[in-house]
Amino acid sequence: MKAFLKGCVAIVLGVFLSGSAGALVINTLNNPTAFTISSNVGGGSVLTATGSVTVTSGFNSSALTLHVILNNTSTLNGIPYTLADNVRLIGWGFGVDPNATGVTFADSADGGLIDATLDSLPSLSGIEVCAWGGNNCSGGANGGIQAGSVDTFDLILAGFWGNSVNFDPLGVKFQTGSGSFEFACTGSCTANSRLAAAVLAVPEPQTLALIGLGLLGLAMIRRRAQTR
Repeated sequence: MKAFLKGCVAIVLGVFLSGSAGALVINTLNNPTAFTISSNVGGGSVLTATGSVTVTSGFNSSALTLHVILNNTSTLNGIPYTLADNVRLIGWGFGVDPNATGVTFADSADGGLIDATLDSLPSLSGIEVCAWGGNNCSGGANGGIQAGSVDTFDLILAGFWGNSVNFDPLGVKFQTGSGSFEFACTGSCTANSRLAAAVLAVPEPQTLALIGLGLLGLAMIRRRAQTR
């Protein structure tokens, strides 16, 4: 019986964590959701984009406005790259549910990322919306966010929006002296993002029932231990 209850608890926790942390989920205005997208590309080089996405308006409408903060925090052997290293974050994008039917890029002319398109980043087919700092989503030119720099911009997504939006996967494209690199994170991108997704996601009724069963099982295990 004890083993059975422990199994139920494990299943419940697994369902809850995987179900609520499967994507960056936002269903409250002005509630930033943080992310980190990182990859060790060899030679001590770790290319990393950090930032946050905030829905500032547009739930239950046809235009959803996102405020994006995007940092290039890439390092070499644990030491931040400098401007002279010319390590540029030239593309950032995401899959989105519900689907977007159009995107408008809004930003001051401060460099960094300069436009956005309904398109994928190279080799990242799950990306539906990409913001870019070169010629297009595929790169080119010398734009982008240099290592150690930050860019902020707004994206206005056309579509049919309810009261919740999921972003998954998140992807990036970097350009370095060693070539270009594209990679994505599916599901939550950091422990902090998992926490944010768990807080912002609304569990479905069947998930709540499983959680209740798990809590009951924990209580029974504890009671049996106290009576021995």
